[in-house]
Amino acid sequence: MLNVITVEFESALPTVKPPTFLDVGVSQAYLPWEQRLDVLLHTPQATANLIEDSIWDSVKHQLIPELEGLPFVDIYTRSGQYIASTLDLPHRLGTGYLLKNKHAELDGQRFREELRQRIRTGGVYQSAFALCPMSIVLGSFYTHIAGVYRIPRVLSGEFVAENAISMPTGGAVHDPVSARGKGVNLKHMFAIEKKTGKDKAVKTPSEAGLGNIPYVRESFKAERYVGRFVIDTRLVDKSNLDARAKNLIQVLSQYLVRRLLSEPVTLRTECYLVPKQETALKELPKLENLEKQARAAIQECSDLFEKVRVVVPDDQVQFAEEEEDGAVEP
Repeated sequence: MLNVITVEFESALPTVKPPTFLDVGVSQAYLPWEQRLDVLLHTPQATANLIEDSIWDSVKHQLIPELEGLPFVDIYTRSGQYIASTLDLPHRLGTGYLLKNKHAELDGQRFREELRQRIRTGGVYQSAFALCPMSIVLGSFYTHIAGVYRIPRVLSGEFVAENAISMPTGGAVHDPVSARGKGVNLKHMFAIEKKTGKDKAVKTPSEAGLGNIPYVRESFKAERYVGRFVIDTRLVDKSNLDARAKNLIQVLSQYLVRRLLSEPVTLRTECYLVPKQETALKELPKLENLEKQARAAIQECSDLFEKVRVVVPDDQVQFAEEEEDGAVEP
């Protein structure tokens, strides 16, 4: 089944801030057939992450209660430190944290080899569903297993500002201590060496982030803000998944869209969108109905699920602060 849901939004602020891509800047295109400039506000990849964030408790490292029972693979250290899960890692079940990790195991075997064997025996859809159904809903690419297995997204989404006009802005970070940073004894300050990660002496105030720092940014005002979601279960329908599993993927995809649109959508700071009007090839049920359907579908598939926790050595991941120089706003 294919369903397309188009939503028109209002911006909560007078302007919106689109993402700034490395080496690209703002993604924008002039449409000569429409005689307008469109600006991309959120890519399908970023929208998938947004959907995951809406159902993930980042404090407890688990799904929201409404989706309790839905399996995913999480990774912990032996001392109990949470690292990540297939719900917050790139490529989900296809992440290198599982498939290139020599300590990651599945059924007592290297995770990579066991998953490869499962895929060869039962197919990629069946293997992924048992461990992490969201890897089917939002897609996964198993580049670390011969690079030939992939699951295209069942649910895709994108946000665009139509007929947009640029409104360049700027300002300055004001230092209340010293406008030029000259009033600070730099001997007491330090910077971080990028190559070694070690402390180094600073020679100028700006190296330590001192003084007033001017900046330039670009916002946009648009005639129309649109989000479009596509639910395409046709490959799932043709797969060897159990009928109960196919139903869960369908219901879960609808639930995720309806849940995301049940409140204002925050794409990033200075980009707040309030749903105004919705049209669809097939109207989505109400959130309450989809929530009940999702709970029931999860329960019906309980015997198809396998909850897996991967445990790795304590020293595998160093939770160190990253160097911020050159960071680009998401």
